[in-house]
Amino acid sequence: MKKELLEMLEYQDKLNKIINENWREIRKKEDFIRATWIECAELVDSLPWKWWKKQNADIDNVKIEIVDIWHFILSYLLMEYKTYNEILSSDAIKYFKKGLEKNFTHLELDGTYIHHYLGENNKINRLIFLAERVAEGFLKNNLKEGIFFFGLLVSELLEFKELYLLYIGKNILNHIRQEGGYKEGNYKKLINGLEDNKYMFEVVKSVKSKEELEKKLRELFL
Repeated sequence: MKKELLEMLEYQDKLNKIINENWREIRKKEDFIRATWIECAELVDSLPWKWWKKQNADIDNVKIEIVDIWHFILSYLLMEYKTYNEILSSDAIKYFKKGLEKNFTHLELDGTYIHHYLGENNKINRLIFLAERVAEGFLKNNLKEGIFFFGLLVSELLEFKELYLLYIGKNILNHIRQEGGYKEGNYKKLINGLEDNKYMFEVVKSVKSKEELEKKLRELFL
């Protein structure tokens, strides 16, 4: 896992530099906090929470939103710590792993939220609750809380390997978007009426390596 985490940090740093070469001087942690809670809201909107209308859960899109949230959490970590090694040995990563493993021992967190999670039997309600706790944790600048509940959120739907491949896929897609003029408004996200995220998601399902993934995505979008 350490190797994959390091690779994702390097990928995120590189992507941020493509968008803004001196991104650490330009951006603030508050930018990534805002992006995180907005992505959490988009995740919740992919679930049937609206009692006044019929909705179906779009679990594939929930997974994509989880990966989008991870982009901004990685960026937050890159702002919080000076080096990759500091991040990898940090309490933040320890808490992320605890969330992934559903390990509730030795946590410096509000036990009320954990008991609520453990007592919630409805899958959709659990996902919504966790997304809201991720948003709340980062809005409070409580990194341990936000990243622990993010780990739990991931554990509900994804294995770490799938998170890794989806992250790499979305990161490559983000590079392609920038190359295609995304920041200038020239990139077209819809392909035959389907958003590029959906195409990326299907490609991830069909590959076994990062190299194969990048080759297929570049053939598809460029």
